[in-house]
Amino acid sequence: MEIQADQVSFRNYLLFFAGQQISLLGSSASQFVVIWWITLETQSSWYLALASVAGFAPMILLTPFAGVIVDRWSRKLIIGLVDLLQALSTIVLISLFWLEIASVWLILVLLVFRSCCQAFHVPAVEAIVPLMVPRDKLGRINGLNYVLNGIMTLIGPVTAAILLTFWKIHQILWIDPATFIVAVVLLLLIRIPSVRTEREKSSFKRDFAEGVAFIRNSRGLVPLIFLATALNFLLMPLTTLLPYFVNYDHHGLAAEFALVTAVTQLGMFAGGVLMIVMKELKRKILMTVVFILLCFLGYALAAFTPTGWFWFMSMCLFIMTFTVAPANILLRTIIQTIVPGQMQGRVNSVLMSLSSAASPFGMVISGIIAAYTATANLFLACAIAGTLVLLSAWFFTDMRHVEEIKEASTTPADKASTPTA
Repeated sequence: MEIQADQVSFRNYLLFFAGQQISLLGSSASQFVVIWWITLETQSSWYLALASVAGFAPMILLTPFAGVIVDRWSRKLIIGLVDLLQALSTIVLISLFWLEIASVWLILVLLVFRSCCQAFHVPAVEAIVPLMVPRDKLGRINGLNYVLNGIMTLIGPVTAAILLTFWKIHQILWIDPATFIVAVVLLLLIRIPSVRTEREKSSFKRDFAEGVAFIRNSRGLVPLIFLATALNFLLMPLTTLLPYFVNYDHHGLAAEFALVTAVTQLGMFAGGVLMIVMKELKRKILMTVVFILLCFLGYALAAFTPTGWFWFMSMCLFIMTFTVAPANILLRTIIQTIVPGQMQGRVNSVLMSLSSAASPFGMVISGIIAAYTATANLFLACAIAGTLVLLSAWFFTDMRHVEEIKEASTTPADKASTPTA
């Protein structure tokens, strides 16, 4: 049965959304001070890389299986439980610093644990959005989420950096459990629709296979997921090598890198705001392709930046990030719109896992290739490859028909309401 979001569920979602943003602020602040401590304690890029892997790899590996759990259990219970476990892990971390027995390896273990929790938290949060937000508001809500996530992940580290001047690390870390309390109170006040209307004992294997079968059999969904994975892979060289591009290729200093980075972030913010104020688009997949084409245009133009023309580089990267933000938001909205509520966890988890898995490969390969060719050549090659992949997916696959999945699978009986939890 298909759940129809209404104004009541939407108000509940806004309360939940506010709590999650506050919790994100605390998490980003605590993450900053932990990474900063590892930096000062080890003076080693290897340990920083290891910390990144510890916070990233478990989520990639577990997410596809976690998606099945998200669709089988109460999503409200999962969100509350993993938030509690993450808060408790922070309290353990606070105790280690307070007792002065913290070590890099203990912290890495806690980072792995938090990453495992995120494997359940992220798909659960994603899965409830289309259940609680009316379809005509999905694009704006996703845009708002995109913008506020960026703001919170910026404010958190800045706040933590300022507090490091006055407080000790274990004192700053209390921000995370404090923001968790706010989030869990708001979570307890709301009702989240349940997609488990029958208590049949289906097996984990059967549910997992059912999700994979839906992805495989849905017209245009497989090439769409492949496209998202390819885009993450091809955009990663710029993310990884931008400091090198500014400093070594264009002889820029910290001020020039700060300028380029600030304009890049401004582009992402402006793109997110555009999706908030823009009316809901009907041909989302077509507009996604247009935005991605413009993104790769900016990518290619950045490769042609004359030496020292940082204003030109900044404008090219502004075009790139301004358009990649709406493309990401539209892709997210499409998935939320076409996938049945009872499969949101499984499908979202596969999409997130595949697209995220491409990122570390992109980091490693870009570093290897850049050692043998100019960074600008690598950027240009990625932009051309991305354009070819995009156009091939549009003209030679069923991706352009992906929005028809919902219409094809909806029946009058699907519109009945379901219980809440």
